[in-house]
Amino acid sequence: MKTDIKDIVEIQESISAGEEISINLPKYKKYTICNLRGGIGKTTLAFNLSYLARNVLAVDTCAQGNLSYFYDNNYFTNASTNVKDMILPYIVPGLGKPTRVACRISATNQFFDDNSYYIPSSDELYILPSQLATALNQANNVQSPTKEQIVENILLSLRKETDREMQETGCSKCLIDTSPFFSGATHLAWHASDALIIPVRTDQQSINSLNLLLKTLKDPSSDFRRNMSYLTPNLKTPKIQMIILTHCTWSTQKNAKNKPNQQTKVYIEKVKDIVNRNITSFTTDNPDNHIFLLDDFLGTGRISSALSKPVLLLQQGESMRINKVKTTVNASVEKCKNQLRHISNALW
Repeated sequence: MKTDIKDIVEIQESISAGEEISINLPKYKKYTICNLRGGIGKTTLAFNLSYLARNVLAVDTCAQGNLSYFYDNNYFTNASTNVKDMILPYIVPGLGKPTRVACRISATNQFFDDNSYYIPSSDELYILPSQLATALNQANNVQSPTKEQIVENILLSLRKETDREMQETGCSKCLIDTSPFFSGATHLAWHASDALIIPVRTDQQSINSLNLLLKTLKDPSSDFRRNMSYLTPNLKTPKIQMIILTHCTWSTQKNAKNKPNQQTKVYIEKVKDIVNRNITSFTTDNPDNHIFLLDDFLGTGRISSALSKPVLLLQQGESMRINKVKTTVNASVEKCKNQLRHISNALW
């Protein structure tokens, strides 16, 4: 039986036309943006949602540091305290714990003017998975109940530190960007957040990675669940707030410019089928609440990245040369803005 996506498509048409549509989703303070695949728009989404959220603490747990660079173009030459410095004392006992790690975004990015902060990444996050695995293995060799206390302390390290940084900065929201890999900081980010945001590109590889992510969340033998076999009230599996289908394309038929083309429809159907079969992993019991569509940003996205400028501030016709090629913001930027506002309103 063909999956019904009529309501999702109709909502998309209304959003594209600039209408405000309310989605019946619970609101949370802390979200992690994740998928176990790269190149699907996690960091671009994190950057733009952090601009819309305002008064947000953005945490960069991806070793590539692209989100940190968007906030501060001198990030790669700075030697500031970072997210790895916050986590390491929980893994290596005896290290001092840093405070006031977060940097005010408006100090280094002219396009932000509110009380928003970010915690920088570190290229040393590449070795965090092995450090984390070693610490957890050592903890599991300790007798109970000390074992449970040590494991919980490690797994909740990022949650405790982001809570502290939110209190110190006065931020009321938190958004965590992750790498394409589960082990290490992404593992800790799942424990640090209230709910997950999962971007999924319109291709089969992204569908496969979505299924893998859901299996990792649910399978008792997965790396995520294995250390939760003796669940305490503080160790919980986060639920999914939304799946954002990125790089969507639209029909070229007359009077159908805001309707998805056949390829995009196929992937909306696949995602809805997956959500329906795994609905207990989501924050409501209605699959249509959890599927959001986002354009392929094309030139708009390239200019946004090159200037570290949120899409919300770009204007149609704005152009620049990127790698000697003239790149222009096209008319679809207004649709992108409406989509991003809709996603943000469903979160906060």
